[in-house]
Amino acid sequence: MRLPIASLFGVLAVLFAHAALAAPGDKEANQGINAARGGFCKRAIPLLESAEGQRHRPSSAVPLADCYAKQGELLKASEIYHTVASEKKEPGYTGRDVVAITSAKKKAAQLDARIPTLVVTPAEPYAGLVVEINGEAIGDPSTPQRFDPGKPLSVVARAEGYEELSQKITLKEKQRRELKLRLKPKPGAAKPAEKPVAAKPPEQKPREKPEAAKPPEKKPPEKKPPEKKPVAKKPPEKKPQKPVAKKPPEKKPTKPVAKKPPEQKPTKPAATESAEDEPRVAAGPDEKAKPQVEMPEPTPPDEMPEPTSPARRKQRNVWLGAGFRGFFVPQVMFGLFGEGGRHAFFPGGDVSLSTRLGRFDLVFSVAYARFRLQETPFLPDGHPDTDYEIIESDLQALQADARLVWNIPLDRDERFAFRVGAGLGVGWMFMGELYRTQAYPGDAVPGDQSTFVPGDPYRYKKCRGPNNPEGSFRYCNQLDYDADHYPGYAEPSWFTRPKGKPQGLKPVVYPWLLFPELGLSFRPWDRVAFDLRVGASVTGPLGALGIRFAL
Repeated sequence: MRLPIASLFGVLAVLFAHAALAAPGDKEANQGINAARGGFCKRAIPLLESAEGQRHRPSSAVPLADCYAKQGELLKASEIYHTVASEKKEPGYTGRDVVAITSAKKKAAQLDARIPTLVVTPAEPYAGLVVEINGEAIGDPSTPQRFDPGKPLSVVARAEGYEELSQKITLKEKQRRELKLRLKPKPGAAKPAEKPVAAKPPEQKPREKPEAAKPPEKKPPEKKPPEKKPVAKKPPEKKPQKPVAKKPPEKKPTKPVAKKPPEQKPTKPAATESAEDEPRVAAGPDEKAKPQVEMPEPTPPDEMPEPTSPARRKQRNVWLGAGFRGFFVPQVMFGLFGEGGRHAFFPGGDVSLSTRLGRFDLVFSVAYARFRLQETPFLPDGHPDTDYEIIESDLQALQADARLVWNIPLDRDERFAFRVGAGLGVGWMFMGELYRTQAYPGDAVPGDQSTFVPGDPYRYKKCRGPNNPEGSFRYCNQLDYDADHYPGYAEPSWFTRPKGKPQGLKPVVYPWLLFPELGLSFRPWDRVAFDLRVGASVTGPLGALGIRFAL
């Protein structure tokens, strides 16, 4: 009895010694690191923050920054990366801490490129300019300011003698935005008086007045003498502007008209040519000038109705189409049946034949899809952590379906149309297998049973056989329904049920439902149309892009 009792006291002494050597915060750090590796940042952040509050370790600070970056808090993550990258190895740091310091330098550089910046540039110097962003004054607005992407920013600018300017913006990742400020002066401000400095226009007006003063000298001789005088005076006037000098002598009899030509001289050089052509045709320029100006006006309304009668497109009743379509399965859908999983995209294509039924299209199509899934950990609901498996697939399927689509024209010629519909069909897995293999924690040490504890499922490894590697008998065994789930095991179809085992899970023939389907159709030519559509189907959210040809 002494030997067993002595060994029991020895085990207790080792356990208490290990607990005494553990630093405060190590428990929260280990739990937070495992949660962060599994992608559960909402759970990992409070654990890692608590651990960092009790003591700092690079191995727990970097996963905390990783989770901040995933949550969109890039500034917090950048600050932690730079802090860890500037550290040096200290006594008590483990190998993981050294690796974390090295990785922090690379991650800091990558993250800084993603953080958007904002530069506020005033259009002109404003006295006493103050710029606030989200209520905080910015010392030098021309210096790039960093902000988290996707968060609304309220920019407020004030200056002496100007009205306050407020604007709301939102920055995107990697965006380098410059905001130019143009402040409006207040009604009673003194600075707006500086604008009338431009005295050049009043200087040009007195130059035009002496030219306008010449006609009154010519007015007393109303008829014949003024016609001879301008001939002598025209050569000096033709030097600056030859065509414009001809207008004032022609418009002498009408005083109000004589004032308008000096204002419109630069814009009416062509009018002089028409005025010169008129007297050559007949002696009555005033009477014939009006009908010549009025004649071109009625002609445009005669031409306007032409574009209102475009050629109508013929309605095409039969179309042959082909295109690409694929299914996207988010990780959330795996969560409906258990834990684990990953995002997956299954590409494919289809060939279709459609016929028009009024505003509806009846579409028959045959499609191909490749359901390839890389190694993915998965644990069904209601099973212990020791039942984790690694699943993978290279299945391929053919699908036949019929869809009814309602066309909603967006313009008169039906170039663009909004499409709403639904579909029903059947699928056949004609090739490939679904593989399932028992898995064990990847961080475990073969031969050390105590290291085979639950961890990050995405680091799990395939079991090579019962209790292989050694010490993994709780994960790699022959006790449950998955006794033979080892490398090379292929799941039977769900139409078969091996003796003493549950029914197979591999789908061979399966129903296919699409509802709803939303799309946009573009018909640039009479016999060609492009279709973009999305929808929700049994095999996951669908996206497709295709082309149709009228038969």
